[in-house]
Amino acid sequence: MLEKYKPSPQDKELIKRTENMFGMARKARTEVTKLWREAEGLYQGNHWEGMNMPQFKNQITVDLIASAIDTMIPILTSRPPKIDILSVTGDDKGMNVADTLQAFMDELWQIRDMQNIIPELLLDYLVYGTGIMKTHWNNVDDMPDCDIIDPFNFYVNPSATKLENAEWVCLASAMPMYEIKERFENGEHVKPMSNLDKYSATKIGTTSYGDDKIQVTDTKGQETNYYESHGKAMEDLEPRALVIECYMRDPSKEYVTNQDGVEEKRMKYPNGMRQVIVSNGVLLYDGKTKYPFFNKENHCPHPFPFVTIKNTGSPHSFWGKPEPKRLKSLNLAMDRIASQVSDNIALTANPSWVVDETTGVENQITNKPAQIIRKKGAGNVQMITPPSMPNYVFNFYQLLGDVFETVSGVNKATQGKEASNVTSGVQAQIYRQASTTKIDFKSRTLDQAITSLGAMWVAMFKHLGNQVKRVNFVGNDGVTEPRDMIGVMFKDIDLMVRAKAGSMLPENRMFVENKILQLAQLGIVTDPEYIVENMEMPSKERLLAKIREEKEQAEQPPAPEELGGNEDEIYETLRNNPDLIDQV
Repeated sequence: MLEKYKPSPQDKELIKRTENMFGMARKARTEVTKLWREAEGLYQGNHWEGMNMPQFKNQITVDLIASAIDTMIPILTSRPPKIDILSVTGDDKGMNVADTLQAFMDELWQIRDMQNIIPELLLDYLVYGTGIMKTHWNNVDDMPDCDIIDPFNFYVNPSATKLENAEWVCLASAMPMYEIKERFENGEHVKPMSNLDKYSATKIGTTSYGDDKIQVTDTKGQETNYYESHGKAMEDLEPRALVIECYMRDPSKEYVTNQDGVEEKRMKYPNGMRQVIVSNGVLLYDGKTKYPFFNKENHCPHPFPFVTIKNTGSPHSFWGKPEPKRLKSLNLAMDRIASQVSDNIALTANPSWVVDETTGVENQITNKPAQIIRKKGAGNVQMITPPSMPNYVFNFYQLLGDVFETVSGVNKATQGKEASNVTSGVQAQIYRQASTTKIDFKSRTLDQAITSLGAMWVAMFKHLGNQVKRVNFVGNDGVTEPRDMIGVMFKDIDLMVRAKAGSMLPENRMFVENKILQLAQLGIVTDPEYIVENMEMPSKERLLAKIREEKEQAEQPPAPEELGGNEDEIYETLRNNPDLIDQV
């Protein structure tokens, strides 16, 4: 029989403190959470929700919000980011280590499938205004890893504006009971909870059910039909509990005995970071974090194992502004106009009739073609033709579309369409290049997040990597060289990470190539290797190898026999080429 859980007074106080911190952050985020629900509804096309419209009225959704967001993401992630790992000292050893680790990071980016992970981060960033990623060490392959965090699961102290000045952060998520029991020593004492869907971006309680049913046996041993889209089925089949994982700054100190047998005062928690995990009144963990090396010495921006990306909003708030909220009024106005025009078309095609009571009309009047209407007696039967829409309606609709493009930064060029005033291919490329500048801010924000993630990954590998890794290092000569490395070898070498600005944006090849050719014609760019490197052409590597070979041969000093066969000829050669004297 399981013994009753009896926490100590100190543990009770810690549990209460952690739950209070979580409750405080959740309450402070109430309005933000409401905004998120509205934003995700707009992105999903629920533009008419809550509007009491007559059934005969058209409710057309011009889904420009989703279109704009779905266009931004592939633009921002068009290419893998260019991450530079630099040696701070700049000596040969540090530079060699940086080059090797650079190759490792490039491979790790592919192994973790970051080119598909980053778009998920950006979707939260654009829809909710804030994207969150948690980094961790993967013990299976002994390499850094990361996960996308549901914004609804993330909480921060209300006064924080960014992780750099946050006092604590909490990650609250519904975890299956079997996982709680496997991961934590006190997990068996945790009791399951219900109604946990409010802590997730996907609200189970409001899920619309599909037609496909599955038969399951619930926790009471009863067979029940559940809709496949009904998340409550999983809650009934596998009980869950809310696990609150809190990271807090704690500068507490304690006396410890050093190697010399002398007591000295040290920080109780390395780097001043404490981790506490509770669930339904049970303390699951209290101690140091796994990553105390997330500090300024390792060029990490903050000590928390999270990376956040914030859309434009108040600088005094931790949470960014959702993109759907920014575009809501414009999109809804276009929805209404499109619906009204559609209503007008419907009235024109199906007009109303005015029939005098004295006509004695026997047939029901419809818009059926070639219909014969019979009447008795005097009186009129008159069709009411609705007035045509004035031109200013369509002009205003076009104006709203133009303003929408300006506000969103997604225009015809970013969507792969050409403007009517573009007359040449080069002009089109330049126009498309200029259009991407409207989302440069988002690109720079993403670069900063990638830089933070890279710094954390490098720090983790240096301090936790204990298995030999083989990477393929490509030198400046294009030759691939396999290198073996292990993280602890780099522990004492100061390395920093830098993401090149805008490296993930689509590169306008034609624009770049034309600029280089113009500079070459002006004599400003004369290096053939540089010109070829920035051109897309067949057999590019072969041509580069030939250029490098010729360059190396030109740099070799001439042998004396190459200067001539006798002293007079050698003298004449040196007189005409004085630069050869020093080489000889």
